[in-house]
Amino acid sequence: MAGLLADCHVHFEGTLPEEALQRLAARAGHAFANLGLFRERCCGTGDGAGFLSLYADVCRLFRRPEDYAEAAREIACCLASDGVGYAEVHVSPEICSRVGLDPHACLEAIDDGFRAEADACACRIVLDTVRHWGPEAAERVLDLHEKKPLPAVVGFGMGGEETSYPAAAFGGVYARARALGLKTTVHAGEWAGPESVTEALDALRPDRVDHGIAAAANPRLLERLADELTILCVAPTGNVATGAAKSFEEHPLPRLVEAGVRVTLSADDPLFFATTTAGEYRTAREKFGLGDLRLRRLAENSWRAAFCPPAERDAGIKALKTWRLPELKRKT
Repeated sequence: MAGLLADCHVHFEGTLPEEALQRLAARAGHAFANLGLFRERCCGTGDGAGFLSLYADVCRLFRRPEDYAEAAREIACCLASDGVGYAEVHVSPEICSRVGLDPHACLEAIDDGFRAEADACACRIVLDTVRHWGPEAAERVLDLHEKKPLPAVVGFGMGGEETSYPAAAFGGVYARARALGLKTTVHAGEWAGPESVTEALDALRPDRVDHGIAAAANPRLLERLADELTILCVAPTGNVATGAAKSFEEHPLPRLVEAGVRVTLSADDPLFFATTTAGEYRTAREKFGLGDLRLRRLAENSWRAAFCPPAERDAGIKALKTWRLPELKRKT
């Protein structure tokens, strides 16, 4: 494992290298000739609608399990080239079903692809349910895992339209995930307000929260997050691209850090947001003025957030002591 960074919040289709996207598109007869034009569709709506539409278009390009295996290998290599040694990749089996494929065959293909490049980057799978498809779809994801578990699956999470169903509707799903031995995470406080984070914490009891940036508007919630050592996996570039944050100047990352909340930096969907994991550290330095010590603490938090064995987590944190961020130095 060459890379020292961990990224616990990247989505499978959204982490495709652009070359892989173009190849899948050519096979499917879809014209993604100018990705920049398509990226514009996911920018600035503030509710995620444009982004979710673009994401669905990319998901439809996968036509066979072999496409997933090939993409998994390329994703692992791409992450490794960015200095990522450990990644938790969110995979939505229901998406596979809805494009007409066997979801378990696709999961096995992804697992095969990740294992083939394990020396480059250790990739684990977080089973992801799509919130706006409801609790029954979430139960099917867990049915799949319970029937044929894969060792690479370490967690369960939920993305999708944040305001479509209340968190409490998935309380039983999350309890079942924990009973199956899975760690849990949830997208909250991205496009909805701080109450979205509070509801998720109370109803779902997640091990961490993806995004959570709306919490910055509620001082008592910030205090709770800091006291409970809840980790927020934040993706600043993606937040600005989708309009969840109006600009980098208005992004609440500095407020979260100053409040003592444990924050990580994640690429989320680097294909769509034209970023990388290391790029988020550059952004944190250039846009928010965070120095090397703060950046290293954020990098350590990513390992603390990881759903890997304690020994692997501790080794990752220890290795960061030698990380000098050379690629992040300002140009002169």
